[in-house]
Amino acid sequence: MDADAELMLKVKQGQTSCFNAIIDRYQKPIINFAYSLLLDRFEAEDTAQEVFLRVYAKAKTYRPKAKFSTYIFKIARNLCFNKLRRKKSHPCVPLEENRFAAPDQTSPSRILEKKELHSLIEEALANLPARQRSAVILSKYEGLPYKEISKIMGCSVRAIKMLIHRAKETLREELSSLLE
Repeated sequence: MDADAELMLKVKQGQTSCFNAIIDRYQKPIINFAYSLLLDRFEAEDTAQEVFLRVYAKAKTYRPKAKFSTYIFKIARNLCFNKLRRKKSHPCVPLEENRFAAPDQTSPSRILEKKELHSLIEEALANLPARQRSAVILSKYEGLPYKEISKIMGCSVRAIKMLIHRAKETLREELSSLLE
């Protein structure tokens, strides 16, 4: 059993102060994940709060069947997809800059090049279908293995591999002018 699941079991037993450690560990990753799907910073922060409220409310019935990160990201994914279903359209908004942050480059032209590149990548990611974008974000930015992503997204590991493969193909096509 992972350490986070053990913390959640302590919360289940009434040690509510342990929930702060869970919030500290998962707040930023959940906000980033929600933001990558919803493309709205305020919606992402609101969704993260909903995630933690739900996790806390269900503490009494929590059973560690999988890794805790799988459990919490699945709740976040479901909430995000519910919000996306309610929205008719969502505008393309850049991902937060620190997601692609690189070591400081002193040349102003190099800084401008990097910002332009980041903007193009962000736009291409935002144009991916939600399921592909979700799989890519969980894999590349959150560093989760395919097996865990498959549990979060409720599909097979093979389906995750296909989603990521299709996303890479789409990104390669959209960004091909940069690769030349």
